[in-house]
Amino acid sequence: MALAPTAAVGSFLLILADTVAQRIDPESPLPVGIVTVSIGGVYFLWLLMREGRRK
Repeated sequence: MALAPTAAVGSFLLILADTVAQRIDPESPLPVGIVTVSIGGVYFLWLLMREGRRK
């Protein structure tokens, strides 16, 4: 099935969010959840638009 690629994308998203959260302002890093929602939301909208064009 598609479990392995989905898990890989999810782990990449969390690693990216953690890296961005730490690098934006090293003095007071953002909570990872805020960055995860921001990046994940954009990715989710991209997936929705891509699926909408297929139908």
